[in-house]
Amino acid sequence: MSTKKGLTGKVVLGTYKVAEMGVYTMSGLVNDILEDTELGDLVRSFDFGLQDGGTISFEGSFDPTDSTGQTLLDSACKNQSKLTNLKLYIDNTSYYTIDTTGVTGASLLLTKCRSVSMEKAGIARVSFEAKVSGRMELV
Repeated sequence: MSTKKGLTGKVVLGTYKVAEMGVYTMSGLVNDILEDTELGDLVRSFDFGLQDGGTISFEGSFDPTDSTGQTLLDSACKNQSKLTNLKLYIDNTSYYTIDTTGVTGASLLLTKCRSVSMEKAGIARVSFEAKVSGRMELV
């Protein structure tokens, strides 16, 4: 069995690592289930509907000087730019990214950006969230 250690993960925007990220989460692909029971059936029956690519989120230590990562993501969010170049690495070579093959408009839509939290006895934290339009793929 091949397991992955979290310490090999990273969040990359284009060719730049987003500074100070410590956690990322993908909610995963969800299949809609549609009921197709008809009159006279004694048992409900179902079929697959559309797929939902879910959401991704990532967070870490706040770094307002990270102009190629945190600041760039914040700008993309404010400008409602769709991302196709965000990568969530699971090791040094493999990563999840938006699957643009055969899916028109596949992208990540930033829904929450540069959400900063501070605690008097801790390090400032920042978090980001995005809606997957399409689906993520492992490269």
